[in-house]
Amino acid sequence: HIGRRKFEAMGGGEVDRKRMVISFVSGACAGGAVKTCTAPLSRSVILLQTAQSDVFASSASPSLQLSYWGFLRRSAAYLRDVQLVEGALSFWKGNGASILQKVVTTGSNYMVYDRLKQTLRPFWRSDVDVGFGARLAAGITAGAFNVTVAYPLDLARTNIAASAGKTASSSSEWASIAPTLRTLYAAHGATFLTRGLLCTQICQGLNIGLHFGIYETIALGLSTGPKNTAKERAPRNSFLHSVVCGACAGLVASTITQPFDLIRRRQQLIHADAGNKWFFAVMRDVVRKNGPLALYRGIVPELVKVCLVPSSGLNFFVYEFVRQDLFGDKSGVR
Repeated sequence: HIGRRKFEAMGGGEVDRKRMVISFVSGACAGGAVKTCTAPLSRSVILLQTAQSDVFASSASPSLQLSYWGFLRRSAAYLRDVQLVEGALSFWKGNGASILQKVVTTGSNYMVYDRLKQTLRPFWRSDVDVGFGARLAAGITAGAFNVTVAYPLDLARTNIAASAGKTASSSSEWASIAPTLRTLYAAHGATFLTRGLLCTQICQGLNIGLHFGIYETIALGLSTGPKNTAKERAPRNSFLHSVVCGACAGLVASTITQPFDLIRRRQQLIHADAGNKWFFAVMRDVVRKNGPLALYRGIVPELVKVCLVPSSGLNFFVYEFVRQDLFGDKSGVR
């Protein structure tokens, strides 16, 4: 490949800089492409996570907790009502903020993750096997760091997507990123940047760490093709292999982090009292009022997104395709 010949002709310092740029661009392409396809599912998750409690209350008695199937029926009915009021295209509401945030964080996640894996080389299982522990630690650190850098975009995305009943194209305060951030600043001052931040760092750090750790460990362990060598990374997996391994990683990561994701979204809302509370206190209040099942509102569209669409596997596949096939960079260890 032309890209690979140019890459191999570079000097050591230039290679390191180019490798970081390639890693970022490849990750940004993966994040942006996948996010657009899964936007309706992403907004469905946020709508269910931030809906008022009476949406899921029992019609017989508001104090009674719904059964699992009753919970699913109410969730579907609520999303159907949103579609009838706002239209089908409303499920892409906030997609501009979402794509921008995803491009920045996904590109940075891959770049920082690759760098941290090298830093953690003393903890690798061998010279050519990073091991699950090092992958998990590098992913957690990369995820927590990068979501902090792009946190204003995450705040804007949540408030735009959660604004049921308002249209994304209107002149309201939820029309786009800048008006949303101005509204948040007017309501809370500079402290709006801390609303839900700690819970987001924990949630996204763990989510990214589990995705990287599980995906790469399973993908390389089950691969019958060439493995990592001291000079070259293992070749990318086939599309089907990436999809299956990504679905496994997404299933585990999303199931574990869903309660934290719900709490952080509630803390991010502009008028939510939860934004002023410790996130464990918010979690306790949700469980006391609506039962533990309430922590998993939105889990169905989330699992559909990461497992059946499948966004997790597509993300990894596109990243390795752009990095290895388009840029010709097969350096490093997966």
